[in-house]
Amino acid sequence: MVFASEVRQLCHGISFSQHEPEPTLRLRRGDEWSNEPLRANRSLSLTVGEQKFCLGYITMNADGSRDNHPCPKHKAVRTGTQCDFCQRRDQSKFMHHFHKTGEAPAGMRTYLEQPHFLYVASFAHGATKVGTTSVQSKWSRLAQQGVVVARYVAGAADGAAIRVLEDLVTEHVGLGQQVRQKSKIKGLTSWELNLDGLEKINQSSANQTREFLAAQRGLETYGIEVLDQRWQQPDYAQAVIEAWDIRSLHPWDQKIVETTLKLRIRGVLGQSLMVDSGPSTTLRLIDAAELKTRELKIAEELGDFQEAQSALF
Repeated sequence: MVFASEVRQLCHGISFSQHEPEPTLRLRRGDEWSNEPLRANRSLSLTVGEQKFCLGYITMNADGSRDNHPCPKHKAVRTGTQCDFCQRRDQSKFMHHFHKTGEAPAGMRTYLEQPHFLYVASFAHGATKVGTTSVQSKWSRLAQQGVVVARYVAGAADGAAIRVLEDLVTEHVGLGQQVRQKSKIKGLTSWELNLDGLEKINQSSANQTREFLAAQRGLETYGIEVLDQRWQQPDYAQAVIEAWDIRSLHPWDQKIVETTLKLRIRGVLGQSLMVDSGPSTTLRLIDAAELKTRELKIAEELGDFQEAQSALF
């Protein structure tokens, strides 16, 4: 007997690869994964469930790779992406505290022994953060976050050294380490800044960070190198940034959960989808983070469909 909870198709968010022409919507049904390409001008029908469900937990292999396990209890959650059971078993959490505690499974230690980078990233509303990424996720980490402008400011032979630098930059330069998804979405549709203004903000914060790092003695002892590398946006994200920059991007003003959305993909930036309803209709931004943890059914939408009357007009 197959229970409904075991065949439920859950959304795990948008995934990115520098070597693929478009991002994909990651879906999972039990142990089976599927990827829905979010290519420009693809028309889709998305049926979104109301309830949120646990997305399982991660364990680390000896070679530093990871396995993503589905929630064995198929539990619903009110907040976040994991139930208590899966949170306790998730080994990725050691990543954030290893440089302070020295505690981590062997596979996580292997992962942290690879080269890592420190970056300074800015978002549409001007919020700027410092963050870290491994060499294997150097490009995709920033794509997943919906960064508008970013620069790598340092590299190191291992992840523990870079995470120490991250905390020092937060303490002495004043850059935080998190930016809320809701504020990222609001910034793209409220037009508080333009691209030129954001570029100046990011350049200034990156310069301050590099100046602080350059003043520290003995960085080379830990294999740390100060860098000045600008991160390059993919074309599908650039389309969203251009729409924001010319103030033609509007918020999605209809219900997202417990409904069916009919839309055409026009661009993707982080966990957000720029969509319209066909030729000569309004560009709108959907917070795709609202899809994550929910049951999602996808169908190809054929032919033209009409844009619902907007509350803005």
